[in-house]
Amino acid sequence: MRRSASYAATLIVLLAVTALAGAALRRNTDSYPPSDNPASAAAPAGAKAGGPETLFIQSGIDPNSNKARIILAWMERVRHDPVIAAGIPGGARRVGQIFVDPAAREEFMAQGIARLSPADRLKYVQLLTKFLDELVPVNCFGLSDMRAVMNRVSLNEMQDADVDQYFDLLFKVLVSDASNAPISTPTPQQFADAERKLTHALVAQLHGNEADIERLAFYASNPSMATPSDACWTTRVTLHAIIAMPDPERDLILLHTMMPRGRQDASTMKPWSAPGSHAPLPASSQPGGAGAP
Repeated sequence: MRRSASYAATLIVLLAVTALAGAALRRNTDSYPPSDNPASAAAPAGAKAGGPETLFIQSGIDPNSNKARIILAWMERVRHDPVIAAGIPGGARRVGQIFVDPAAREEFMAQGIARLSPADRLKYVQLLTKFLDELVPVNCFGLSDMRAVMNRVSLNEMQDADVDQYFDLLFKVLVSDASNAPISTPTPQQFADAERKLTHALVAQLHGNEADIERLAFYASNPSMATPSDACWTTRVTLHAIIAMPDPERDLILLHTMMPRGRQDASTMKPWSAPGSHAPLPASSQPGGAGAP
């Protein structure tokens, strides 16, 4: 499919703070013996030296800040949640390993997001769109790779309330993935209907401006010629258009966009055309697929 929703999908599943949380979680589980280990009572006082506090300092986060407390509370929820312990072999330790492996993290997040409730899936996308709007410049730091762009997003720049909401949603992603619940798959007809709604939403997002519609169509057809500003603009337009869509079509687009590898039916993947335009408009792509940056 086209590049705009591929960039959007990458944004949805990747954020630098996810890797930071995973690294903190991994260090925490590596530094402290499990509670049922008799040696835990005799753990040396210096054991915390390699714990999350050190990582916070290295990342420029005050270990006594609200943000650090939010992450530490999230870590405790992950470590003690029975669904995660039962559904993810290795529990919290494995989660920490996954989150510092970009490929594994991307697939894991896609699985979890696909299993979220439609309301939580929308909240997740709305929050990351807010990060893109408020914390990323219009040229995406001069980068075309959304993975690299999101690695530039600083936890310190986020509002505490947004950090709290992000980690709450991230916890739900972990639990939903661990539950291994079936993932709903839209029928070809359902997705075709949702595609038409998104085409209209994209045109509405651009206020019918022919120059912007042509810019979007050109980028979709010639992604290698696009500048970082083109990629950044297209990602924002696509995300805002998706958010503005009515349900259930909006969630069908989000669900299809975030569908784990191998779950998408290639027969449903068709180029979209704006009314009065012969050039294809962007559509969905699986995260990390051939069309991803």
